[in-house]
Amino acid sequence: MRTNSVSLRMGAAFVHSEFLNISVYRVSFWLNLIYTFLMMYSVGYVWRALYAANPSVTGVSLAQMISYAVMGVALEAILHPRNGPQSYIMEQVRKGTIEMDILKPVDFQFYMFSKNMGGLAVRFFFLVLPSLITAYFLFSLKLPDLPALMGFICSLACSVIISFFLNFMLGLLSMVTMNIKNINWGYNAVLRFFSGQMVPLWIFPGILKILGDILPFRCIYAIPASIYIGNYAGMDMLGALGVQGAWIILLWISSRLLMKKVFAKVMIQGG
Repeated sequence: MRTNSVSLRMGAAFVHSEFLNISVYRVSFWLNLIYTFLMMYSVGYVWRALYAANPSVTGVSLAQMISYAVMGVALEAILHPRNGPQSYIMEQVRKGTIEMDILKPVDFQFYMFSKNMGGLAVRFFFLVLPSLITAYFLFSLKLPDLPALMGFICSLACSVIISFFLNFMLGLLSMVTMNIKNINWGYNAVLRFFSGQMVPLWIFPGILKILGDILPFRCIYAIPASIYIGNYAGMDMLGALGVQGAWIILLWISSRLLMKKVFAKVMIQGG
């Protein structure tokens, strides 16, 4: 019990430290905020144009589709791979100082998760919330009912954890390959396409829809956004949350096994 309490206090310290580090870069903050606003306006305009040509293009109302797309843009600030732990791990590997992080008196994965949560907290409160408030007035968005809102909050928490595990495993690969820039680029491209961030997966044709349903990426954007707009409700919402829970367990086990294997390889090589 005492060990867990110490770990939690250390984790809280890491979160606070990362919060302070990121909040210092104000120019980057304003650029990201402007980018988010422009992207929101762009996707809203595109979907309005598409619905003007074909009102049944996605099977949901225009208001629901704009809410879905705007949510995808807003959540990018906390779920995009560039904000994941793999960038930090790769940089530490490049500088040859990753052993300082590994040898800290706290589990390496927990340490990375705590650092990631600190940055996420900054981006959520200073990028996501202002963006969503602006979008609420700009597009006359409607808030979901209470069950959908609670389901969305639970789903968003799951998506953050799933995103972390995927990014963390990419970071572990950098300890073996030394450079994952190309891998990271490819991962980001696949994530954008199969996560349903901009285009909902339910309008994908044939094999693409099957792949989108099988891969874990829909758990990051598509499921939270679909719950928010009411496309998943009742048992469908519970089933979607169950899918996210199953992926969390699978990715946690996979990341622990990969971390053990990579650390063994690093130690054998004396790195």
